[in-house]
Amino acid sequence: MLRFHGAWRITVVGKSADFDQRAVVRGAYGLRVLPGRVGAAIEVDEESWTLSLEHLLWGRSWQPNLRTTPGPLTEHDGLRSQLLTSNDCHWPGKPLDYVNFVLRLDQAVAPAAAPVRAARALEEPIAAPVQAVRTSSSGWPEPAPVPGAVPGAVPGAGPRSVPGAVPRSVPGSVPGRARSAGAPAAAPPPGEVRRATR
Repeated sequence: MLRFHGAWRITVVGKSADFDQRAVVRGAYGLRVLPGRVGAAIEVDEESWTLSLEHLLWGRSWQPNLRTTPGPLTEHDGLRSQLLTSNDCHWPGKPLDYVNFVLRLDQAVAPAAAPVRAARALEEPIAAPVQAVRTSSSGWPEPAPVPGAVPGAVPGAGPRSVPGAVPRSVPGSVPGRARSAGAPAAAPPPGEVRRATR
């Protein structure tokens, strides 16, 4: 008696015996019989069930076969198969491995589930890089120039003094001397030449 699980199709594929043969399925839903006629088949779908091969001697009742040998389990084109060979009884001079009855069991193989791909976590948006200009003197990047700005000037600061440049004079003023509001412009001291204004 062999035990199986799940859905299988049982087919008689060979018989070489003088006695009648049959296969008996026993499960939770009762007993089912497959006659030993080549081509006969039944389908079984139970969680757990047993299969036994039997023969009928003349003038006697059904008896379990002497030996049942399961063959290797093979798989091809989505179908799993196994052959069962059986010797019904022993007679003097008859080999013990003689085959009287052959069944084939087939089971559909469930297709493999597609691998579930892990969803990629959404990444935080990356801020655009600040445009920078690399100078040859320091090697450190400096902010990009603002259109219309004076090179080197600091935003929000007054005019930048350039080394060696002459300060711009205000008409009527004397360099280095304070002038009070409403007072006339004083003449330059003797020997001092007034710089020309631009």
